[in-house]
Amino acid sequence: MKSDFTVLIVGRENVGKSSIFNKLINQQKAIVDDFPGVTRDRLYGEAEWFGKKFTLVDTGGILFDGEDLIKTKVVDTIKDVIKSADLVLMVADGRSGLLPDDKKILTFIKENNPNYVVAVNKIDSQAAVDKSYEFYNLGIDTLFPVSSAHSLGLDDLLDYIAEKIPAEKPGKGGEKLPKIAITGRENAGKSSLFNALLKEERSIVTEIPGTTRDAVDSVIEMKGKKFIIVDTAGVKKRRNMKGKPEAFGIGRSFANVKRSDVMLHVMDIMTGITEVDKKLLGYAAEHLKAVVICVNKWDLIKPSERDAKRAEYIAYLRDEMKFMDYAPVVFTSAKNATGLEKVIDIVIHVENKYNFRVKTSILNRMIREAVFKKAPVTKKGSLKIYYATQVSAAPPTFTLFVNSADKIHESYMRYIENKIREAFGYEGCPIKLKVKQKEKKEA
Repeated sequence: MKSDFTVLIVGRENVGKSSIFNKLINQQKAIVDDFPGVTRDRLYGEAEWFGKKFTLVDTGGILFDGEDLIKTKVVDTIKDVIKSADLVLMVADGRSGLLPDDKKILTFIKENNPNYVVAVNKIDSQAAVDKSYEFYNLGIDTLFPVSSAHSLGLDDLLDYIAEKIPAEKPGKGGEKLPKIAITGRENAGKSSLFNALLKEERSIVTEIPGTTRDAVDSVIEMKGKKFIIVDTAGVKKRRNMKGKPEAFGIGRSFANVKRSDVMLHVMDIMTGITEVDKKLLGYAAEHLKAVVICVNKWDLIKPSERDAKRAEYIAYLRDEMKFMDYAPVVFTSAKNATGLEKVIDIVIHVENKYNFRVKTSILNRMIREAVFKKAPVTKKGSLKIYYATQVSAAPPTFTLFVNSADKIHESYMRYIENKIREAFGYEGCPIKLKVKQKEKKEA
């Protein structure tokens, strides 16, 4: 679900707003295509810093006409959200120095929102830091010299944002429900599955407008638990794309995956894995979403061949998409309404695990047993794992405290991740594992 605290990024063109946006949400936010209706003037992302979550909004660069008038189109887009933002992050260019346009933009911000902070980007040396102090001439009290290219100064900026976020900010009313995005390429039976689930449960509560086009969110109750479920337009290839693998509808599917908790991905048993499937599942993995794979049109397989076909197809999926080996696979026929009960059970189970928290004492007992069975693989020198803790859920995120963070080998990190998954049954859930070096005096 979308975070309650919103940070709006504003600034001139080419000051590095999008680079900072990508760094703060810890991913490369892809612009899928430049077809009309796909590109947005604003980009939304979810960020988290020491348990504080916030929504980050990237905007187009503010331009000025000859008579110092701000171009209407860009400003209208920003005005839609600036007054309701909890914090406005103005980004300036440290290499260009303080320009008259920066002063005009800050004036514009002050007129619309009293809560703002200034970050001066492209600061990658002490000389650049010293030069950045000229931005205090804007009449501001707080300034953050940063370099998005080298990830310098961003920790301090994130600390500042986190301090502004209340420990608990009241929502707009109503319970927060887990969101399930149903995805899949065109003709995989995605909408048929969606309709079959609603018909099977006969418990649709309401329909609410989706935040992306061609989507309607429905609140349904499955086995006593309410979910928001969204059926998106099927992804298909656009004509005259000159062989590009991108799909026209994939941008909308990406947006729905981004705002979901669980992705229910529908595939056609007769078609096999397509590039579209890999893109969507890869996007879910990159954004750490829980995943259930639903192989549809099972009725087309002869009953006598189903056991062998099931084992064969699962092996095929695991081989082709090793990055998604944690996702459970269920076989259904939306047409005949078979396998729906299992889909519901697995989705509920996976969503529960996505939000599951392990007690620290139990987690550390498991870590000690894992280390006893297999000593840490290091790049150099000795490595000691002091303890571990789960820092957050959705996705399950764990931190290992060690004596030297740069010594632990990636293969050992995978081993620990697999042991966590094996011990606590995180089926369908990505696991985020961090390493933090503990100072000697703390050890």
